[in-house]
Amino acid sequence: MSKALRYLGAVRPEAAGHLLGFYKHSVKALDDKTRFLIQIVTKVAVGTERGLRQYAPKALKAGASKEEILDAVMMAFPASGLNKLLDAIEVLRDLDLLPEAPGEQKEVGDHVLGVITSFPMNKMTCVHRPDGDLIVFRTGPETAKVYLSRCPHSKTTLCKGVDHGDRVECRMHNWVFDLASGRCLGPDPEGKAGLIECKVRVEGGRLIRVD
Repeated sequence: MSKALRYLGAVRPEAAGHLLGFYKHSVKALDDKTRFLIQIVTKVAVGTERGLRQYAPKALKAGASKEEILDAVMMAFPASGLNKLLDAIEVLRDLDLLPEAPGEQKEVGDHVLGVITSFPMNKMTCVHRPDGDLIVFRTGPETAKVYLSRCPHSKTTLCKGVDHGDRVECRMHNWVFDLASGRCLGPDPEGKAGLIECKVRVEGGRLIRVD
């Protein structure tokens, strides 16, 4: 539940109750897969990356194929227009929730992020790169977690978020993320996407991102 909806429930409880009740009962005849695919259509149409990241993985878990997820995105086109549709495809490809294009090969390469000892222990460090900023959180002498800096619910960079030491807070909607695990801690963390983790290894004392 969003902060805005919690506020509405506090100041207009009857209105909020009717709203949530309408939503709950209006979809009771749908199975989970169908309901989540419809949610994808609506999130693409309104351009809500946050909702797309929330419901697309749920659709996959409920039994939808990547082809069905792509079809749901395409069905939003009459209401969304081309730009929102392309934005949604970019998000879902980032999550690996769309089928690969014929003959597509993922670019493979190793990128040195720095010497592992240059990153302070249990503290957020941002690494600025042309292809997108990264967050490095060193967890041990030769171990670290690395995440894309983009908040899962918006295009806001968490490198400009509020640094709470072992947690980072998005300035856009105040989501808080645990840097040791990448999990969303709240507010209301249930069903909310965590940080997107990058594969890394330590070799010769260097922290290397493996694409």
